Amino acid sequence: MKKVFGFGFLLLGVVLFSCQNNDKQGGQLTSEELSEKSTQIAMDEIAMESATTELDYEVDFYANAEFVLSQWMGMGKRWGWMNGLRYKYNHCPDLTIENEDGGYPKTITLDYGDSTVLRSGKVLSGVVIIEISGPRSDGDYTRFITYEDFGVDSLVVNGTAQVTVDRENSVFRTFTSDLVFLLADGTSINRTSVREWEWIEGIDSEMDQTDDMVQITGYTNATTSEGDEYMKEIIEPLIRTRNCRFIVQGVVEITLNGELLSSLDYGDGECNDVAILTQDGETAEVDLSVRKCRFK
Repeated sequence: MKKVFGFGFLLLGVVLFSCQNNDKQGGQLTSEELSEKSTQIAMDEIAMESATTELDYEVDFYANAEFVLSQWMGMGKRWGWMNGLRYKYNHCPDLTIENEDGGYPKTITLDYGDSTVLRSGKVLSGVVIIEISGPRSDGDYTRFITYEDFGVDSLVVNGTAQVTVDRENSVFRTFTSDLVFLLADGTSINRTSVREWEWIEGIDSEMDQTDDMVQITGYTNATTSEGDEYMKEIIEPLIRTRNCRFIVQGVVEITLNGELLSSLDYGDGECNDVAILTQDGETAEVDLSVRKCRFK
């Protein structure tokens, strides 16, 4: 059983951060305001991508482990904390598995309550429901996921997603999602995404998460409660590793009404907390650990 890369980490909490001041002129956006909006969107996307990866990990871990977990529950054993998990001691979601006559489809319900704390300090809450069409040994199968007030720190997610697996395809895992993110300040963002995951390293070491390396490609369309519509596209694959809290490589571009707003470069594979944001010909260092940026 492959425990899909267990990143006990992730990037950010929710932030609406401005690197520049703005002045309104005649009710239209000035160049400074457009720059500020670009920065805000980029930083919000970092936060939502962080939360999305937490969602993906939880779904993958429990969906991949459903056969063993079903056996344990059939023997009357209770799922709980154990060494090697990314949760703090005595912090695990409540788990139930429902199915017909021991077969498929199966429904896994994960209830994180008000506070399930990870070793990294992140706090998960709410409910995740996973419907699985067939076992991982099948050549292809789907997982349909529903998020009910699923919280990652101060960010809350509702909506649905689907994971489609096709083992005959080199890019064997495709994610589609239609989610609503509620930010700490009350702003909501409707976000639809298509992403593909491909393991670069670690897929054959089923019980060892330390060597996992995954690349992510795809795009996202979003509409904010303020009326902005934008697109985020991964133009160079994002790379995540088990032993780093942050994305270590890749480039993302964000466009607003078809116009390039900014690009975010996560580096060349080194594990650090810095990404480079470029907009209007200027560059800024984004400190991923404290959610701040400064223009050079």
